[in-house]
Amino acid sequence: MSLQDALQREIDTYIARNPKSQDLNAQASKYLPGGDSRNSIYWPPYPAYIVGGDGVHITDADGNVRTDFINNMTTLIVGHRNPAVVQAMQNQVNEGWSYPGPSPLQIRWAEILVERVPSVEQVRFVNSGTEATLNAIRAARAFTGRQKLGKMEGGYHGTHDSVAVSVAPNLDLAGDVNDPNSVDDYEGLPEWVTDGAVVMPINDIENCERIIRANADDLACVIVEPVNGRNGFVPAEPGFLEGLRAVTSELGIILIFDEVISFRVARGGSQEHYGVKPDMTTFGKVVGGGLPVGAFGGRADIMSLYDPSNGAPRVQHAGTFNGNPMTAAAGVATLEAATPEVYEYVGRMGSAIRDKLRALIAEVEAPMGVTGVESLWCLQFTPERVTDYRSSMTNDKTMTRAMFLGLQNEGYLLSPSCQGTVSSIHTEEDIDGLIDAIRKVLGRLGYA
Repeated sequence: MSLQDALQREIDTYIARNPKSQDLNAQASKYLPGGDSRNSIYWPPYPAYIVGGDGVHITDADGNVRTDFINNMTTLIVGHRNPAVVQAMQNQVNEGWSYPGPSPLQIRWAEILVERVPSVEQVRFVNSGTEATLNAIRAARAFTGRQKLGKMEGGYHGTHDSVAVSVAPNLDLAGDVNDPNSVDDYEGLPEWVTDGAVVMPINDIENCERIIRANADDLACVIVEPVNGRNGFVPAEPGFLEGLRAVTSELGIILIFDEVISFRVARGGSQEHYGVKPDMTTFGKVVGGGLPVGAFGGRADIMSLYDPSNGAPRVQHAGTFNGNPMTAAAGVATLEAATPEVYEYVGRMGSAIRDKLRALIAEVEAPMGVTGVESLWCLQFTPERVTDYRSSMTNDKTMTRAMFLGLQNEGYLLSPSCQGTVSSIHTEEDIDGLIDAIRKVLGRLGYA
């Protein structure tokens, strides 16, 4: 059986087991382009419509129960419907959920982040990771008086204009691997977007430093995910973040760590894990406990640009739902539940998954690899070592899709690109079940 035939068999099985989701998708598509409001969770032939989550499990409209190993794109570090988070939200509902002024709970929320992340002296809250990176970049421009943004090829930092560059560029347009072109990612972007971005090869400090020095007079900031999410939770190579820190400090360029995903790597974020302090940090996902959230923070002299207490701030920042008390309640409860022991546990479980996957891949001689760090992991359907965007593009997309759908047919959910995470309530039995399911799907793909 060909790989394409094996994929079609998984598609047929998926369709047979998800008829109600198929109907819901048809209904939703009348009102919502593509049937939803998040392109990141669409997959063909159609996504399973989820009606509930509890612990490590999610239930879809057809009654299929799956073990969730993506946790709403890495968000739910203490699982679905964690009792402490549920109680905090119920308590806040009884007090109100939207105020025309600040709530005391926001103070505790900010205090936790400042206490845990030494580089963050002050912080502000928004409603998405996109808003967080937008505001951090804007602050860097105001603080330095420069305009250009440095970013990594393959780095995703949300969907605002400044960062919609070379996230997933066509390789025919991407240019030299050592000196990537700035390529816009979709239509509707202003003409200045590509000119305003300086694109660099991630995990290549020699070429990054060369490019930064060549553009130093124009660069306001360099933004980077310490663990590259979109390309498969690819960790920073030794010396890479340290090198970025050194050259940006020397040249007075603001270094921004996008920790929207990687804040789950350690209690103080991946900057604690790697021992490198940026000037600014952006947050999301985990810090809101599953509710809409974003946050940005850093050096007090930079964050003071947002302070309105002495007259008009140099940088405006408003939003009806910024610091929303419901999100604050869920966020505080989640962060307090995410103890050092939780981070140690999910990191250990993530390491166990990667080890078991590597052993399985070697046993069945599949042309695959595994990337990740701590509680983050990803199946890479390529024999090439994945360290950056270009190497990630060697993945076999048919195998990726077949594995993703095959695992759903076996009762497990990853991201469509076969990324996974661990929550504090996943057990060794859950992990062993996942590995067995991957073995079964690989067998159906011809690797047994």
